[in-house]
Amino acid sequence: MKKLRLLSVVLVLAFLFSFAVPGVGFAAEDKFVITVMVSFWGDNEPYGTTGDKGNKMLEWLEDNFSVDLRLTWVPGGDFTEKFNAVMASNDVPMVIAVNSGTTGNANYLDMVAGGVFWDLTDYIPQYPNLLAKTTTPGALKATSVGGRNYGFPLIASGARLGVLYRTDWAEKLELEPPQTIEKFKIMVEAFATQDPDGNGVDDTIGFAYCDDNDEELAYAGFDLINAWFGGPVGWGLTEEDTLMPYYFFDTYFEALDLFNWMYANDYMNNDFAINTDKHGPMRNNITGMMATSATAAASTDYDNLNNLVEGWSLRSEQELYDVNGNRFMSSTQTPTSLGVTLFPKLSVKDEATLVRILEFFEAIWDGENEKVLDIGFPEYNHMLDENGNIMTKDEVIAAYGEEKWAEIYNRTDEWFTGWVPLWAPRKILAADWGQEFSPGQLITMKAIANEQYVVANLSMGYMNLDATSLQSQLATIISDARVKYIMGQIDKDGFIAERDRWLEAGGQSIIDSVNEAYAARD
Repeated sequence: MKKLRLLSVVLVLAFLFSFAVPGVGFAAEDKFVITVMVSFWGDNEPYGTTGDKGNKMLEWLEDNFSVDLRLTWVPGGDFTEKFNAVMASNDVPMVIAVNSGTTGNANYLDMVAGGVFWDLTDYIPQYPNLLAKTTTPGALKATSVGGRNYGFPLIASGARLGVLYRTDWAEKLELEPPQTIEKFKIMVEAFATQDPDGNGVDDTIGFAYCDDNDEELAYAGFDLINAWFGGPVGWGLTEEDTLMPYYFFDTYFEALDLFNWMYANDYMNNDFAINTDKHGPMRNNITGMMATSATAAASTDYDNLNNLVEGWSLRSEQELYDVNGNRFMSSTQTPTSLGVTLFPKLSVKDEATLVRILEFFEAIWDGENEKVLDIGFPEYNHMLDENGNIMTKDEVIAAYGEEKWAEIYNRTDEWFTGWVPLWAPRKILAADWGQEFSPGQLITMKAIANEQYVVANLSMGYMNLDATSLQSQLATIISDARVKYIMGQIDKDGFIAERDRWLEAGGQSIIDSVNEAYAARD
């Protein structure tokens, strides 16, 4: 057993509190109040971050950077409603981390048009840590409105999709990974018809899908399958060098036909248009395949499958090839697809206040401060060996036993550190400090490597505020037609008629506006 250098709690915290903040003079005696509103998706808000507090990361942030963070957590499903109510009040937080469901909301776009939030376009380049570590050109384009950035993108890789499938089912039926559209179709049919769970009952489907009026479209598989046929994502470029929505391309109908085939043969869930629990069919052992964020393969959401099938396993296939044999990945970065961290002018009243907050965010992602945010505190969130290196899981278990590993690496109490990137401008992935990366982090690393294969929405950066708002208002014309086509209620001519109605209702003006901006590009 290695001789370990165990630091006392006092020495550890003394060391942490001594971190310097280069270039930022925060006066210890004058804590700066920052009010924050942010969503959470678990059963409870992060421990000790409100009220009497007590979260050690929060204490460290407040003491080290001379701030008084006053956090308001809102359940994710209620966030847009709460956001609209708060913005109509006189008690507006200084920092608001809004999710992607809110950035696509017409009320949010109206607020941007009305100058409610600080325009950060010219500020972001002035903060090298924030620019390099918490933004990408794609994310900035995806969150821009009329070519301007009013918030820091709550960044996520544009190549984070995967085809999640049950490898135990695939191995039983001797199926190859769904890397091509043909192998995908073979797996869909087999999972629906060949009793993959072995219970002798016809109770499985091949693919779980959630359309939900475009809310889950980028993640649930339609955009991915359209790109599988070689089509664009969101908007693409025609042979005439004109930007057009992807439902003006032939590949869109190939994707519609595939979904109609699955629906007509009961190979997919028939409630796809109203299903809001996209993971439900997988969790409940009904399906063996879906499209979603690849990190779901490492999610605890599926732990209950252990009780259903001995030796179950999930894999997220991210090595995909389109019908032309080209490696591809359908991008999830489209206009309004990412959340943003906003700074309302009603509460951030002047430039000096804005700069003070931006300096705080710049400083937390600097040097040793970044290390603490990435991996937490020594002896509490990870263990160090005698040379000061982070110990692996096996090393901790060998030295201390399973209980110590569980205590250190499954913290949800006052030492939990993962809540900070929910509201601060965040990185896609922690830097490599010598720590072991979790299965979910390893999948994210693969997604980052796959960025080179992304099929991006080409309208990003060319859609002004009016076009963005109008596109949101008209979206149901296309989504309703898509659902009707999949269910066999209309044919191609019927869909084209609805598409023409979209053009007449204002869609043509959107196309004209986008192409005017595209033609004027640098």
